[in-house]
Amino acid sequence: MDFFQLAHACKSVICCRVSPSQKAEVVELVKSRSKAITLAIGDGANDVAMIQAAHIGIGITGVEGLQAACAADYTIAQFRFLVNLLFVHGARNYKRLVDVILYSFYKNICLYVIQVWFAFQNGFSGQILFEKWCIGFYNVFFTSAPPGSLGLLNFQCSKRSRLNIPTLYKDSQSRRHFNIKVFWQWAFNGIYHSLLLYWLPVFFFKHDAVFGTGQSGDNFFIGNIVYTFTVVTVCLKAALITTAWDFLTHIAIWGSILLWFVFLAIYSQVWKFVPFSAEMYGLANWIYSCPAFWLSLFLVPLACLLRDFVWTSLRRTVSPSLVEHVQEQELKNEDPSLYITLQYKRSKSQENIERTKMLTGMMVHDASSMGIVPPQQPAETLGFAFSQEENGAVSQAQLIRCYDSRMRKPDL
Repeated sequence: MDFFQLAHACKSVICCRVSPSQKAEVVELVKSRSKAITLAIGDGANDVAMIQAAHIGIGITGVEGLQAACAADYTIAQFRFLVNLLFVHGARNYKRLVDVILYSFYKNICLYVIQVWFAFQNGFSGQILFEKWCIGFYNVFFTSAPPGSLGLLNFQCSKRSRLNIPTLYKDSQSRRHFNIKVFWQWAFNGIYHSLLLYWLPVFFFKHDAVFGTGQSGDNFFIGNIVYTFTVVTVCLKAALITTAWDFLTHIAIWGSILLWFVFLAIYSQVWKFVPFSAEMYGLANWIYSCPAFWLSLFLVPLACLLRDFVWTSLRRTVSPSLVEHVQEQELKNEDPSLYITLQYKRSKSQENIERTKMLTGMMVHDASSMGIVPPQQPAETLGFAFSQEENGAVSQAQLIRCYDSRMRKPDL
């Protein structure tokens, strides 16, 4: 029987009296035969090869020395800290990193694809729609705080829920939050928003805006309006995917929008004092005094994010995920572990049935390859013999603790 197939069908595998090189070979076997992300943990020098062979290595500092800790990616003081490292900090940081990556691509697609739509109107002459310093400050000032709040402050559920419901960790293992499909969904969503962010203002201002001085807006007039809508939309998009709100989160999202309005008001008056960026002079007065701007400031971001809001609401209502179930229970101040246990008990039973079928098929296949004809009996009557009864009256942990390894063995 193939060792990997048998090990993959089991919940746990114990390898006894294994050399350091064999430990590394077991890890390499799992890496080469499956798409799983491997983690190795050890506390001694004999675990260094295994730690370095795994995708993620964790070293434990203790009486065995610091060799494992020096070779590892992460170091903990006790083995029990692994639960918090994986289920709480690991799962949270994974989701935060995914949100930052996807959101960063999205907000840049929203702004820079608008230049492509503008090129169709200017005959691909190379004329830019936005002022050059505004383009440079987009990622530095006006949209830098929202991804910072997503990457540092956001989390899906409480620490207690993650420790009581280890099934929540499966979202990270299954890569549900970050894969090719999710990436292109965000990319196409950014392209869709860029379409609305450019063509809707162009439609609203197709007859130009004439002011009391007899002047009308130019390309930078419409460009700063589109830029304003873009900043507002991408900041509100960050608000839609935020699940943990606090004081700093509000400052990051609403403060970014306010910062752009203040910057535009100041920057449009700089040319009076310094001969710099003359094309921006007086634009803030024109934009802020235009009623169509304030009306479209409400309509354009609403049109962009309406589809996102409706889709998220329908998905959470019709087919909510396990994390979303937990969030709802936490909002009701109820213990989510009781609800989740009842909801997902059936799926766990199905998983055990599939594992039993896999082991049964492997045993029969191995016996056939050796020329042994298995008895003709229903699959329901087949069983497996183990050295100790599982889920018995006395658990294996209790049996081990009853034996004191410090006592001298009796003479035979």
